[in-house]
Amino acid sequence: MFRHYYWQKKMHRRKFRRCVVKKVKVLPKVIVKGIRGPQGPQGPQGLPGPQGVPGAQGQQGLQGFQGIPGPTGPAGAVGPAGPVGPAGAIGPAGPAGTVGAVGPAGATGATGPAGAGISDFLSVFRADPGTGTDTVPGNSPITFTGVLANVGGAFTFTPPSPTITINETGSYLIDFTIHNQGNADFNLTVNGFPVTPVPFTGNGGGPTSAEVIITVGVVPTTIQLVNANATPAQLHNFTNTTLTILKLTI
Repeated sequence: MFRHYYWQKKMHRRKFRRCVVKKVKVLPKVIVKGIRGPQGPQGPQGLPGPQGVPGAQGQQGLQGFQGIPGPTGPAGAVGPAGPVGPAGAIGPAGPAGTVGAVGPAGATGATGPAGAGISDFLSVFRADPGTGTDTVPGNSPITFTGVLANVGGAFTFTPPSPTITINETGSYLIDFTIHNQGNADFNLTVNGFPVTPVPFTGNGGGPTSAEVIITVGVVPTTIQLVNANATPAQLHNFTNTTLTILKLTI
């Protein structure tokens, strides 16, 4: 139709300078929708699509209720013994037991060694009944005239005598006193030798006294009190010299 109109219009242009345009009203296309038929059967399932990206982790849910305890399992094997612990405190003493019968006396044991103390001792003196002075010659021993005590077998002495004999080895304490009237020097000698490097001295009337301890390793051993000067020594009258020897037991 359009083509015919075009040529018709072209022809009029040729004949006329003016032509009339005829308007044609075109109705809209009407589509009538029919009634929907029944749904056909479901087709076969398609292939699975690719796995999507994991979503964000959701919030933690609430804690569930505690379940019922299960039955007790069998006992395990016995482990090795542990180390010994420290000793406990001592407990209180128990009640005293009854006293048993006294047994028979045992045999007497051997005699033990002598205990510490003095086992032997000797005490001697010199006395001059005259008047004035009692003279001891130069370089001579004092003569003892009496015995006060002689206990044990360690000493031998018979007055009058200047010499005391020791018969047993050991240690001895010797104590002597000499009452001289003027200056005097005396030596205590053991087997004739002084026990000190210088004499014992009593000045201006004395007395001269000393205490010494000697050790005797060889017996017999002799003891004397000797005037250490060449000039005579003048002693008081009556009892003027005493000497005591004690044997020390260790």
